[in-house]
Amino acid sequence: MIMSTRMFCILALFTTLLTGCTASRLPTPQPAEFSVLYNEREAQPFQPDWLILDEYRKQQNVVLNVATGDDNDYGRAIVQALESEEIPDIILKVWPDQVETYAANGVLLPFSDYEDKMPHFMAYIKAHGLEGELDKLRLDNGKYYVLPGYRRPIQVQQWIYRQDLFAKHGLATPTTYDELFDALVYLKEQYPDATPITTPWGGAHLLAMLGAGYGIPAGWAGVRDYDPDTDAWRYAPATDEYRELHRFLHRAYVAGILDPEFFTQSDEEFTNKLTDGRAFATVTWITSGFKKWDDALHANGVPDGKWAPFPVPASTLGQKALPPVDPFRKGLIVPARMADDPDFARLLQFLDWAIYSDAGMTLTTWGVEDVTYAETSNGKTFLPGPAGRNGPVTDYTATYGLETIFNLTENEEYEDFKKPPEIVEFLDASLAAGDAAAVDPNLKLDASAIAAIRLLNEKIDPYVANASKAFITGEMDIETDWDACLQGLEERGYTTLEEIWNSAWETQTEP
Repeated sequence: MIMSTRMFCILALFTTLLTGCTASRLPTPQPAEFSVLYNEREAQPFQPDWLILDEYRKQQNVVLNVATGDDNDYGRAIVQALESEEIPDIILKVWPDQVETYAANGVLLPFSDYEDKMPHFMAYIKAHGLEGELDKLRLDNGKYYVLPGYRRPIQVQQWIYRQDLFAKHGLATPTTYDELFDALVYLKEQYPDATPITTPWGGAHLLAMLGAGYGIPAGWAGVRDYDPDTDAWRYAPATDEYRELHRFLHRAYVAGILDPEFFTQSDEEFTNKLTDGRAFATVTWITSGFKKWDDALHANGVPDGKWAPFPVPASTLGQKALPPVDPFRKGLIVPARMADDPDFARLLQFLDWAIYSDAGMTLTTWGVEDVTYAETSNGKTFLPGPAGRNGPVTDYTATYGLETIFNLTENEEYEDFKKPPEIVEFLDASLAAGDAAAVDPNLKLDASAIAAIRLLNEKIDPYVANASKAFITGEMDIETDWDACLQGLEERGYTTLEEIWNSAWETQTEP
């Protein structure tokens, strides 16, 4: 049968109308709204009109209602949120030990129960060989409650020195602590007003860096040390290695090369010494390079001033190591109640995409192609900003919200783009050399053990801090007062700490 032209037109029109009506009746999904606790930084305050938030809405139909906590006191903000009656749907920038008690008490969502809902996450873990690292997050019930972000195990805190000054005086780059000591003693003689080794944070950086050379944690690296030879955990400040570390620091203090103000000085005072010519060596983050400090030296009358990193030197025990780098970067948590939320599936889908997919990571770090960045023959590069702005964009975080909310996982291309080429080269060499010490195995502690440890630390930590300072300055003699110090530690319960750790380890490792 041949269809007439008139009939064909009628049918075509009918089909078009029917299709249009059907399409118009399809419901448009309402945006899923989630509350977020975000660690706000003073230099880059949160802005509700950030491009990153608009893109989450456009690309994933998700609206984030952001509440902020001060990044400088964010641990308190986390506790306040978890103790409140209305826990935010998402809490950012979390470390496992901060929330273990809440997880053990059923307050938090076990992400391990929903791995099948997060394909990007599981693919990321597999591609980077992080199965073992993920297992470290599991509590004694086998579940993990922190959605983790990871990074390359590159130690970005390194030794740096005044390269120009060493060259001027014919001093070789130090390869041992003793060589560093001798070089700085010589320079102190040439520049009597100098403070050759200085450090911020009450010495936490310096102690951590030196401690690695003695095979123990110190400073910000903590006090719990795993001894693979005995398969046991020990309290680092009660070890012979800790004593040897303080012998070296006391020797440096007596020789006048260790800044006596490092116990109490501010970051500003520390930086002033790096930029006015008084400091010759320190340990610090090197990812941004040293142009700002070098320029300040030049402005302060040191025309050839130049800071540079140097390879990790060997300690007085002959060991070369930097503090271990936990591949865990930071994580987020979600309250357990969200499992009953109507938008729970969409929450998991969104987090999976935003944190672990290539598209999500690119959006978080680089933004939107042809708006904030462009692809070039040399890789991605940032654009100066959209037309009509008052000058080019110089802070992509403050302006667009990039590298903020869901920047859990490391985007290697982006991270290396931020560093000066010589720093990328130096850190790649450090990684290849295996400078960072091995990370201790994960020790799983139950809620009662965590609570007991917290109470013990309240008594022990101040004693250790005071004794460390006293041994460095000579107020306590590292030779004659060491046994008394150990007795004081024992009276405050350090052996009980070791018993708790080792009991948990035996339970964890028993066949």
